Amino acid sequence: MLFGSVYPWAYGLMEMAVLLSFGLLLWQNPGFAFLGNNVGGWGVACLVGLIFMAGLQLIPMPGALVKFLAEPTYNLWKLGVLLPPSLPHPRSLIPLTLYPYATASVGILFLCYLLAFTMARTMAFRKKSPNSRPGAILYVIVATAVAVALVGIFQKGLSAKAIYGFFSPLHSSGFMGPYVNYNHFAGCLELALPLAVSLLGFALIPSARHGRSPGACWLLGGAVIVMLAALIMCGSRGGILSFATVAIAQLLLLFGLLSARRIKGATWVYLVLVVIIMGVAVHITDWSNTLPRFQKIMRQDPHQNIRWKLFKDVAAMGNRLPLTGSGLGTFAVAYPSFKTLNRQGLFSHAHNDYLEILAEMGWPGLLMFLGFASWVLWRGGRVIFMALTLRTRGDPALVQRALLISGSMGGVISLLLHGLTDFNLRIPANALTWFVLCGVTVGLSDLGKPRIRKQAVSRDRPEPEA
Repeated sequence: MLFGSVYPWAYGLMEMAVLLSFGLLLWQNPGFAFLGNNVGGWGVACLVGLIFMAGLQLIPMPGALVKFLAEPTYNLWKLGVLLPPSLPHPRSLIPLTLYPYATASVGILFLCYLLAFTMARTMAFRKKSPNSRPGAILYVIVATAVAVALVGIFQKGLSAKAIYGFFSPLHSSGFMGPYVNYNHFAGCLELALPLAVSLLGFALIPSARHGRSPGACWLLGGAVIVMLAALIMCGSRGGILSFATVAIAQLLLLFGLLSARRIKGATWVYLVLVVIIMGVAVHITDWSNTLPRFQKIMRQDPHQNIRWKLFKDVAAMGNRLPLTGSGLGTFAVAYPSFKTLNRQGLFSHAHNDYLEILAEMGWPGLLMFLGFASWVLWRGGRVIFMALTLRTRGDPALVQRALLISGSMGGVISLLLHGLTDFNLRIPANALTWFVLCGVTVGLSDLGKPRIRKQAVSRDRPEPEA
């Protein structure tokens, strides 16, 4: 709600909140093992390695070693381009990053993301039973996204010239809701919409512990309508296409999950309700500004697109610094030295999360990030596959758990898809939520192996001989 937490004072408050929360976790659980069996994994090792690499970039090294590892970085330091006027000559020891302050600042952010991931995973892992209701953290994410969506809708309706009526971003005129940029507003909604859809399905499924929750169904249905309407209204092409792709896959997956015999009665009701909700949201939304943006894609030559030219520059930049990159968080400082794009102005980000990581962290950093994301998707996908293959004889709690995982993993995938054309993972509010959803996905997959009903087991056993 603090403008996407893109300003130092805003993400500073966020960092303090995460550090205090993690300190509370350690105080309540003195024996908590940060990288032990309960929260470890090769994906966590990849994320820790990414943060360690950022720290390594800050260490001053001999010039000869920096020249061997990253010659363009050495040349820029040698020319004195990066030194203030009071230091006309390069220092004998040179760091691998072109802007140490930015690397340290973004590195601390990634450390907080790791802690937030760990806390979200631990909260899910420590549930006493997979039959319990969804954790409050899931409803908090959805409720916050609804609040963000309502702010955006009211601002559109009132033709507001400032965020909250008083704050006008100096470097962006395309704000939406509390976010400085409408694409990042869309990123917030992409994270929460799949989660709201899965929670709606969970509320419709009766279980041994609780029956259907009509009140929750109405509230979650309204939440989906509000968020989907705001997503379409903001006009973010990448956001709409990413969510549409995830929504189609999620609905097909939910149809498979809800087709088990014990919950078949809720299947068609749920699917019809979701279709009606989405239809209402689309119908009440003004498409006059959104459709022309999609039509522009069809008419434009992709090779003439400004982002396509930027991507080519950034890819070349990454190939010139393949081992170390220019330093985490240094894209705005490093790119002008590699720029061939014939356009004035400052490019603060690469508009592609993957290419930006490649340019700043080299191939080792990109592979570690992809390793972490793949691990999260593998952990969640494993439970969903298990629920689909065992749905006729497995524990119904497994279906409910897979249903929740489909929502958290849907938000993770949606932002990964949007990351091909934008930089939501460099917006602290969205990045924090993304890592929390990663933790929820892995945490729900940590709840143990599914239990098989005794009837099914006995039915599969051979009859004893007389």
